[in-house]
This record gives sequence, C-alpha cells and structure tokens, in this order.
Amino acid sequence: IISNSPDIGWIRLLYLNPERISDELLELIASCKRVCKYIDLPIQHINNRILKLMNRKITKQGIIALIGKIRKKIPGVCLRTSLIVGFPSETDKEFNELLEFIKEVKFDRLGAFIYSREENTPAYSFKGQIARKLKQERFEAIMSAQQKIAAELNSGFLGKTIPVLIEEKQDGAYLGRSQADAPEVDGMVYVNGKQRLLEGEFVKVKITDTLEYDLVGELKI
Repeated sequence: IISNSPDIGWIRLLYLNPERISDELLELIASCKRVCKYIDLPIQHINNRILKLMNRKITKQGIIALIGKIRKKIPGVCLRTSLIVGFPSETDKEFNELLEFIKEVKFDRLGAFIYSREENTPAYSFKGQIARKLKQERFEAIMSAQQKIAAELNSGFLGKTIPVLIEEKQDGAYLGRSQADAPEVDGMVYVNGKQRLLEGEFVKVKITDTLEYDLVGELKI
C-alpha cells in the first residue's frame, strides 16, 4: 500500500489491536517517513479481571511491556488510547488502578467512553451494573486527569517547528493537523499567516502558543 501510493503525504494507522502489533509493524512505522509516528492503542482498561471480563486477550503486564516497546522503537511516538469506564462490577479499587495508570503512562491522546448496557451482548446480563451517576463521575475523573496531561505534553511543543497538514480556513486562520492529530478525535493546529494556503497542503509551522488540546503557530516560510 505504501509503495503504491506515492501521492499520499501521510498514512495514519488507527485502532490497532494490541495483540496484533508486531515488531515488523513497529519497524515499518519507525522507518517510513510517510507513516505518521502515531499509534492508536485501545487498551479499554488495565485491571486484569476487567480485561478478562471484556474478553481482551492481553494482560496488564502485556500492555505495559507493549507500551515500553513502542516508545523504545519509535522515539517521539504519539500514543493514543481508548478506555471504557463503569464496566459491570468495576470496583472503586479497579477504577483507581486505571486512573493511576493513566497518570503514570501519560498517553499523548486519550478517549474515554461510559459503558452502555446493550441488549444481546454478553455484558448485558453481567451482575454488578454500575449506577449512571457513578459512571459519569468516573468518566469525569479520567478526562480531568487527561486534560492536565495533554496540557503538559502540549507545552513541550512551544517554540518548535512542525509539519502541518492544512484542512480549512476559519475566522481568518487556517486549521491543520500535525502527525499527532487524527481527524475528529484529536486536537488541531491553528495557523496564522498572511500567505494563502490550500487544503491538503503541507507547511512548516512554528508553535507560539499551546492550549489544553490544541496548538497555535505561525507559518514559517
């Protein structure tokens, strides 16, 4: 696919099953300039009992080892994950294990979902369904922690020049994405500059300000 698509500037891999991330795939991402140094790794949870209930085939130890391998093989990689909070029978202790893990690992990007009870799914009949209010509280705790992490990580871009893919013009500024920003789920880069830019154009942008999830920069000519 990569060799047959010379006109595609960036190739982004999304929603990679942790069990199927091989050394060969990591080496390809690390070595190919057109493949974004971005890995979407939906772990869903970190507690082993909950992972087993979710029918996940990987353990906490396996997830930790995989994250370490990814960061070693792809320096500067942007690591994204997805979580589910309030899964049936999730205890306070198990949730806190997940929350502390998030604070320790510091994923660059993170999305969280509140467990929704759906008919005709195995979890629908599980005992220990969590009250809606408690699920919401757990969701807010995760997102509050990630908000602080994202702001801290974004601050590291201040003063740096990065490649940005221009997507549209809005209110006098251009909106674009860095390699670390997937469409619809991640942040944006607000690009200021007098030069006319085109959608789909790659430009160099010097970051002049950082927000919780977004970056602001000046076009570097």
